[in-house]
Amino acid sequence: MSVSVSHWSRQKEVTGSDVPIRILIFLVRILPFPVLACMVPFVSFFYYISSPQVRKAAEEYQRRLVAFSGGKALRRPNAYAQVTSFSLCLVEKLAAWSGKASLDDVIFHDDDVVDLKNRLSEGKGAMLISSHLGNMELLRCLASYGQTGVDRKVPVTVIMDVQMSQHFTGAINRMNSRYRLDILPASQIGVDSLERLQETLSAGGLVVIAGDRTSASDPGRSFRVSFLGCDAPFPYGSFMLASLLNVPLYFVFSLRERGSFFRPRYNMFVTKSDIGFDCPRKERKARVEFLCRQFAGLLERRCLEYPYQWYNFFDFWLFQGTEGKNEDAAAD
Repeated sequence: MSVSVSHWSRQKEVTGSDVPIRILIFLVRILPFPVLACMVPFVSFFYYISSPQVRKAAEEYQRRLVAFSGGKALRRPNAYAQVTSFSLCLVEKLAAWSGKASLDDVIFHDDDVVDLKNRLSEGKGAMLISSHLGNMELLRCLASYGQTGVDRKVPVTVIMDVQMSQHFTGAINRMNSRYRLDILPASQIGVDSLERLQETLSAGGLVVIAGDRTSASDPGRSFRVSFLGCDAPFPYGSFMLASLLNVPLYFVFSLRERGSFFRPRYNMFVTKSDIGFDCPRKERKARVEFLCRQFAGLLERRCLEYPYQWYNFFDFWLFQGTEGKNEDAAAD
C-alpha cells in the first residue's frame, strides 16, 4: 500500500547530515547540563524557523487541546514552547546515552510500577506500550546500563522505526554502541521476529512498542479512536502484538516534571491493563480494540497534564490508507 506524503514516515530529518548532531554530542560530553539547557532556546529557534510543518502540526495539536479542555490545559497555542520542550528532550537523550543519566532522576508513583517491578524481580517478562509523549528513550537508556530498579539485568527489545532519523540514530550509535543492540526495526516484524520477542520475554525481559503511530508500510491498518475530541488513527499492529505475545501489558509514560528545566526529572507513570487474551478469536478482536481505546484515554489524560511534551509533529488526526478502511476490516 502506498503511503500518503502527509504520513509521519514520509517526513525528512531537519538536517541533511549528521554533523549538527555530532557537534551537539561533543558539547553534551564536555558541558554540564545547566549550560546545555541554556543552549536549548537557540537549538529550538533553528528547528522552529526551518520546519514549517512542525509549527503547523504543533499549532493544530494545541488548538485541539485548547478546545477539548476549554482552555484549562492551555489558554492559547504556543508552538515555540512545544519545540523548545522537544529540543530539551533531544539534549536529554544525548546526555543519557553519554552516561549522564541516573535512575535517581526518575520519580516513581503509587501505581502499577510496583507490580511491574515485582514481576521483573521474579524473572518474568512483560510488554510495555509507550508513546511519543515525553521521553521513553531515557528509560530505555537506563535499562541498557542496568538501572531498572530491580536486582538483575533486564533484557529489553524495542520495536521502532529508525529509517526516518538515520542521521540521529547513526550518530548516537557511534557514541554508544548499546543504542542499536536492543532495537528491532518495525519493518522486520514477522514469524522470526516474534520468536525473538518470545525469547526476550522468556528471559524475564521487556518488549516495548509505541502505540501512537500507524504503520509506515500499511497506515490504513488502524483503529479510529476518539482522541482530544475527534477520531484519530491508532496502529492496529501495536495492540494486536499484545494479543499475540499474551503477557501482562503495561502502559508507560515518562514525563518531565514541571520546573526541572536545568536538572530534568521525570515522572514515570505505569498502568497495567486488565485485558486478557485467553478467549475465542472473535472476542479477541474486540479486546484488541478496547485495549487501543484504553491507551488513547490514558494518552489523552497525560496530554492534558503535560501539553508541551507531545512530539508527534505531523497531522495526527489525518486518516491514512484506503478510504473507508476501518478497524473491523483491519482485524480480518
